[in-house]
Amino acid sequence: MTESLVTVVIPSHNRPEFLAEALTSVLAQDYERFAVLVADDASDYDVASLVASFGDPRIRLHRHRRNLGMVANFRWALGAPTTRYVALLEDDCLWLPDHLGNAIRALEEHPEAPFYCCATEVFGDGRSGVLKPHWTTATTIELSDWRETGYGVWLQGSPPMACSSIVLRRAALADLFWGGKTWPWCQDYLWWGQLALKGPFIYNPALGARYRWHDSNMTYASIFRRWKKMPEWRFTMRTLAARAYALGGLRDLAAETRGFPPGVLSAVVVSLAALDSPRGLARQARAIFEAQRGLARDPECSIHYRVAAHVGGWYLTYADLVSRLVARWRPDPAH
Repeated sequence: MTESLVTVVIPSHNRPEFLAEALTSVLAQDYERFAVLVADDASDYDVASLVASFGDPRIRLHRHRRNLGMVANFRWALGAPTTRYVALLEDDCLWLPDHLGNAIRALEEHPEAPFYCCATEVFGDGRSGVLKPHWTTATTIELSDWRETGYGVWLQGSPPMACSSIVLRRAALADLFWGGKTWPWCQDYLWWGQLALKGPFIYNPALGARYRWHDSNMTYASIFRRWKKMPEWRFTMRTLAARAYALGGLRDLAAETRGFPPGVLSAVVVSLAALDSPRGLARQARAIFEAQRGLARDPECSIHYRVAAHVGGWYLTYADLVSRLVARWRPDPAH
């Protein structure tokens, strides 16, 4: 048997029907040099029997003895393979048959790229649309380099590509900050944003994956608790911005955030004006606030931005700390 070049990792928990569909879409790939690792997070059904029913020796199951939680399970799954490449497929999502082959060919052709992603179709629960980097208008495969686009495109507050479209170079995971013990809920934003700093990533505008919308996925659930998760979102944004700044990026924050919607821009200002933000970024964030105090009149503007417009810009230094205390959350710097 030819040695596998890529490991497909499928973190899963209590979704037998979805997992079966995901595995079926993997086995239908027109590329065959792959192994599959199902990382089961202590589900309460017989996952082993489901995996065995496919009768394919390329599929391996790892079952955690206790529930780690979604983010920790994703981290384990991404770090377990020893193959050159790692492809991530969420257990409720699907691949089109040419996804893996397109990804591996592109990564082999561009060894400088830390990861590959593609346009992803949204389906389920009456939803439709396409997930892709919001700044691109590419019609063919392109390399997207933050040194050319500016890193501001990553400060919009969510990952610009779907998790299940990601195929990454395993070596690119070295020295990744995974998020510490308090696991930010927007972990994919934290991970892909760091990988993008390691080199130009490959974007394929052709559909290669399908993102299923349903009432038990994280995106759906986060909508109803976003107020509580805002400190984690801002922490992630600040972490990525600080790393980009250390590499020479974001030297003109006002220019790179020009045109941002009021809600996003106000969140960027609150995030980067915080106590633990690099001084250069904090100064720029406060300068944007002073130049755009009128933004506070927009109904989409952050409550902290509005408070600062009322009591003074000094409040921005402490706004994110106040938010953390209200949400009872604090970042843990440990890996």
